[in-house]
Amino acid sequence: MRTLTTRRLLASSVLAAALWILVVGVRWAFSQLPGGASQLGTLVPDLVPPSLLWGPVGGWMIVAVLGGALAVTLCHALFTALAARHGAPLVGAWFAAVAAGALVGLAFDVASAWSSVELSGLRGLLVGEFGVSAAAGALWGLVVGWMPGLVARAPAPVPAPADADAAAARADTGAAAPARRPGWLLPAAAVAVVAVVAGGVLADQARTAAIQAEVDAQREIEAQNTFGALPDPNAPGEPVPTAAPASGDLDPQWCTPDKATLLLGEPDAATGHRGLPIRLLNFSEEPCVIEGYPDVAFGDQNQHLLAVTIERGGSFMTQDFGPQRLEVPAGGYAVTSLGWDAASPHGALVTKTIYAAPTAGMERGSWGLGFDLDIVEGSTVAITAWAIDPNPFPSE
Repeated sequence: MRTLTTRRLLASSVLAAALWILVVGVRWAFSQLPGGASQLGTLVPDLVPPSLLWGPVGGWMIVAVLGGALAVTLCHALFTALAARHGAPLVGAWFAAVAAGALVGLAFDVASAWSSVELSGLRGLLVGEFGVSAAAGALWGLVVGWMPGLVARAPAPVPAPADADAAAARADTGAAAPARRPGWLLPAAAVAVVAVVAGGVLADQARTAAIQAEVDAQREIEAQNTFGALPDPNAPGEPVPTAAPASGDLDPQWCTPDKATLLLGEPDAATGHRGLPIRLLNFSEEPCVIEGYPDVAFGDQNQHLLAVTIERGGSFMTQDFGPQRLEVPAGGYAVTSLGWDAASPHGALVTKTIYAAPTAGMERGSWGLGFDLDIVEGSTVAITAWAIDPNPFPSE
């Protein structure tokens, strides 16, 4: 019976680890190719989950891969030694490659799914492609396992003449039994597999941190060139109400939506100060009545109500004549003006939508702005009372 020496056992397992690293390296190299050439990587088994091999190789990724190679070595040696007790070193080492590849692949699958497990418990294992690396490892062992098997099956060196008598004596006494498995091999293999899980988790966390850092850096660059803070879909806030509470019943002659509409004007600016008119057009064939102050609100880039203080009265850019009952002729205009002081929009919640109604209690219409408006969170905006506008479109 052909025996399996410790030297051949180690040589077979080291070869298995070298083949494992080779396949992982080829897979990673294909993933770095530009364009569609990276799809060639699909021809190589995913011994390590693609999520861990994404992007440039970091320190933790190298540690994880080297740890995987060590685990393959120890697991292959353990399984080969167990199988060799029943003879057939070639088959035993081949089977050991399948088992070692599957076990180490499973460890990487667990590491890759760790973040999902933290969020969702064991259900997180059902997310993504858990088990792919374990299956790929088994396939790898099935394809290449014959090579470590040939090393394990290689004949032992011919003993020197001086050792011939001792070898014959061992043969006569039945001492040619298979080599015993070292007692430390099982715990060492178990520790190596656990280390693969830990290294994979750390590599995944490092990769996630690198992605987040890149995203944050890109957002900072965009923020430098963006008016106001970037939109944040997770930002807290409340939607803009469709109307403000009415202060009383509306006069039947009021400029209601079936008689009039609001038009947003163009902003005006002076050093450190801003102004913006809003006009009411009576498009009906009868006069309509308007009185007091309009109802105005502001929406930010997250479509939430912007915290702005509204004050009735004039400002540096506007003049308020006070509330009075006005009759707007058919085809005529009334005007109100917003006034505020300039503010820095950098990183701030800013006005992206203006909501307005002729008076509180009416449904608000809205304008999505096609220009930048530095009414930011915390601004104070003065609003003038409605006044007849005899010249809504003055010639320049």
